[in-house]
Order: sequence, then C-alpha cells, then structure tokens
Amino acid sequence: MNTKEKIMDVALHMFSERGYEAVSIRDICGEVGIKESTLYYHFKNKKDILDSLIEKFRNHIDGLLSHIDEIPGDGQQKKGKKNDIASSKIMDTYMMDSYLFDPFCNLMIRLMMIEQFHNEEIRVLYEKTLFTDPYEIYMNVFKRLAAQGAFPEEQAEIIVRQYHAYMTMLTYKYLLNGELTEERKKAYAKEVHKIIGGFGS
Repeated sequence: MNTKEKIMDVALHMFSERGYEAVSIRDICGEVGIKESTLYYHFKNKKDILDSLIEKFRNHIDGLLSHIDEIPGDGQQKKGKKNDIASSKIMDTYMMDSYLFDPFCNLMIRLMMIEQFHNEEIRVLYEKTLFTDPYEIYMNVFKRLAAQGAFPEEQAEIIVRQYHAYMTMLTYKYLLNGELTEERKKAYAKEVHKIIGGFGS
C-alpha cells in the first residue's frame, strides 16, 4: 500500500467511525505518520480525500453491476425442480464477497450511513447502493428462477419485495451493527442460503 492509498484507508476508517466533519487533516496525518505537506502532495484538501473514496467506491460497484448478467443460470434443470444456482452465485460472488463482506465497501456503507444527512451526493449514492441496485439485482435473479419453474412468474415481484426487505434487515443486523467479523459474516451467509434454499422446494 503506497502513501496515497494509506491516507485513503486511514481516512475511511476515521470517517466511518467519527463522521467526516469530526476528522481533521491533522488527525489523518497523525494516524498515517506523515507530515501535512506530504498529504497535500497527494490531495488538495480533506474533501478531495472524500471525493477520491467515493469515486473508488462508484467504480467498484459499477464493475460489479456490469458483470451480473454474465452469471449463467442452470437452464438444464426441469421445470418444477429447485433451482437456486444463479441466485447462490450472485449472492456469494457479488452481494457478499465483493460487496457487503468487502472491508472497503463495508466501511463506505458505514460512512454513507453517517454522511447521508449532511451530503446530498452521498445520500443519493447510499440509496442507490443499499436499496435500488440490490432490488434490481434480486429482480433479475428471481425472474430467472421463475422462468425456470421455481415459482409462477406473476409471483416474482412480490417475492422480490419480501426478499429485499428481509435481506436489508439481515444486512443491518449482521454486517452494519458493530465490528464486521468472520462470525457475523458466516451467520449472515447461513441465513441467506437458508432463504435461497427454500425457493422452489
């Protein structure tokens, strides 16, 4: 990790715990172990650090979303049989490992939870990444499952609404409540897989 990356990492940890306004350039430099002049070599000011973190997060999320449709379902299974392969792959690879379980993303979500009340850009990003994008992903997954016979297609939207609400609750309970630990991640994954395994059974 180079100096610029270290500055961003330390700032993110501090912003996500204390809030953006409560952290000073001096605080960040003290934690990184550098002079303020060194920080200003990499960033114009504290806002520039925040903007860089937001840009990194946006790029990460956009990269994940661009590959969702590439995950194949299992079209070979007969209609009526349980088919949760596409759903499990998306939940494990994208929603968990590369998003909710990812330390950077988890801290960014915590930062957004605090700063949504003070920064409109962050509020919009928070709504998009915590509510709108996951809903669209779930709709994509469950429409595939319905098309493959897991349940009637006309039930897909109501199932997605119920699923999304429950998944949001699990996210706050296990991943945004206290420290993100392996134990919490395992508990979250267990609950998610139990839900997915119930469809089409």
